[in-house]
Amino acid sequence: MEVTTGQMKRETAIQLYEAIEHRHSVRSYTGEALPAMEREKLVQFLQNGWEAYPGARTRVVLLEGVATTGKIFKGFLGSYGAVQNAPAMICMIANVEDPFFYEATGYMGEQCVLYATRLGFDTCWIGGFFRPEEAGKLIGLEKGERVLAVSPVGFAKKDGMSSLYEGLFKFGTKRGARKSLDKISYLEDVVPPRWFDRGLEAVQVAPSSYNKQPWQLFYHRDGRISMSSLEAYKDKKPVYRGAPNSSRLCCGIAMLHFKATVRALGIEGKWIPDDEFANPIATYFLAEHDMELVE
Repeated sequence: MEVTTGQMKRETAIQLYEAIEHRHSVRSYTGEALPAMEREKLVQFLQNGWEAYPGARTRVVLLEGVATTGKIFKGFLGSYGAVQNAPAMICMIANVEDPFFYEATGYMGEQCVLYATRLGFDTCWIGGFFRPEEAGKLIGLEKGERVLAVSPVGFAKKDGMSSLYEGLFKFGTKRGARKSLDKISYLEDVVPPRWFDRGLEAVQVAPSSYNKQPWQLFYHRDGRISMSSLEAYKDKKPVYRGAPNSSRLCCGIAMLHFKATVRALGIEGKWIPDDEFANPIATYFLAEHDMELVE
């Protein structure tokens, strides 16, 4: 299935940027169906509202119904598992025969998660501990496609047990324990412009598997910005065969946070992938008319 998406508009970037500070992981839901108006907006965005990452075919599908999502999560417990009563689920699909499909999935998926957040829904990135085969059967996958990650969508259940349940998961993953900015960046003997600092701050709060934050941004003298996966996590084996390489998928999420933030500030540019499975993963190039912003 061919999916057509365009370049990120500034209006869209502003919406995603504003959602960054409101996004948080929720695993326990009321089961209430998505309101019709917000559902329609979400479906439209999933179909053609997001910016594709170069070099990989990805798409996203919305599955609905507590019974449906329950089948996909049934039987799995552990970190980022045991989702309860979600009325809908965003399924993130990539063709694993393409290069860069890990990063592309994170880049695409976070746009969808943030847009859902902007509409008032609660979400949660799930890259393991779900049944990708079950999701694939319901979707109808094409040759080479795999469901790499999902996110429940709905409204958080707010009661004593749910709050305790969410708190235990947050404690177990040290959510909120973010690395300092100097730990996730490297400056090539230069003071970067302020827009880079804003983008870096958005990267700092990007979600990642077990909150490992396996990335580093490198600001070059000529204005290029490289995204590297930290060696300790770059080649980490998946939790189970067929599970996504979490470090590269997480870097895709972080790259989206950077792009949405600087685009919201009026800066134009794009991520260009480096060689497949190389490090750095990708380099961000400013549009020619914005090169004067390099200080």
